[in-house]
Amino acid sequence: MFISEVKAGMVLAQDLVDDNGNLLLEQGIALTEYYISRLAQMGITNIPIYDRFAAELKNHTVVAPEVREELMICFRSLFSKKSQDLLNSGFRTVYLKQIQNTIGQVIDETEQNLAQIINVQVRQPFEDEIGHAVNVCLMSVATGLYIKLPRSVLMDLALGALFHDLGKCVMPTVSGYSTIDHGHLHPIYGQQLLLKNKVGSIIARIAAEHHERYDGQGSPSGLAGKEIHPLSRLVTIANYFDNTMNAAAMTGAPRSAIIENMMANGNTLFDMYLLRAFFHTTSLYPIGSMVRLSTNQLAYVIKNKVRFTSTPIVQIAEPSPSPEGFIPTQIIDLAMKPSISIVDVIAD
Repeated sequence: MFISEVKAGMVLAQDLVDDNGNLLLEQGIALTEYYISRLAQMGITNIPIYDRFAAELKNHTVVAPEVREELMICFRSLFSKKSQDLLNSGFRTVYLKQIQNTIGQVIDETEQNLAQIINVQVRQPFEDEIGHAVNVCLMSVATGLYIKLPRSVLMDLALGALFHDLGKCVMPTVSGYSTIDHGHLHPIYGQQLLLKNKVGSIIARIAAEHHERYDGQGSPSGLAGKEIHPLSRLVTIANYFDNTMNAAAMTGAPRSAIIENMMANGNTLFDMYLLRAFFHTTSLYPIGSMVRLSTNQLAYVIKNKVRFTSTPIVQIAEPSPSPEGFIPTQIIDLAMKPSISIVDVIAD
């Protein structure tokens, strides 16, 4: 939650650490005016606040938390290997086998939730390449299931999405620092690494093509239209969306502009057919998000609707003196109230 919205008495939802990993405040502590002031002076802009109502809404996740965590642990073990280790010894190890097994669980659980996919949490805010890769994987799988891809194709899609940025691990370094990736060369390094490890030619192709553009103006090869593999075109959409959502969270840019911009670039940046399918399975405002309305009221997002992504059903959040912070009150369908809009996201 933005620190400007935090009030004394609210409870910290998780440990708060600084950039060096030093513990500032422990989970469960009740914040005071002094703590809030000191954190603001330290330049901290967001604080994880416990919100019982939001937590209940967010219980509906596309995969069980332990499955997502398992995928992140396995991928982190692989992604964090030193460049030379990856190049020399590869990763046809227990990591890859475990990732494949976990991907199977991801597909099964996502398929079970497909009917209500727009109202379950697929994407989560991320802080590193691991969280980004898992987001892109889960969103790609959801859309792949929606367009009824066969199981074997879904496996290639999921692994390609998860490994799309793996080339960043083996980019050349100068004096211990990664070189600037002019021209998006990391897709080529990723493709070569995946081919070397015989992970699969389609998976490697997804890594190679995830920065290509439908109009041929992308990189690194300038492929266009059907020259780009369909699975690569889908991962391109998920990758762009996740990065843009993360940027909007940091800058405060309106999320409604994201979908408008992406749809305006259908068949330019993106494959329009896959783009429409993607937004049938992906929400701008996940259930449980707290938003600010144009009326200056705070509200919880409680339901999304396909084709009305920018105008979910919300429930007004009134300030409360209790540790939970807010009380849910009036329900508003923003699609039926064109005079009211979402102007900011306070907490995802």
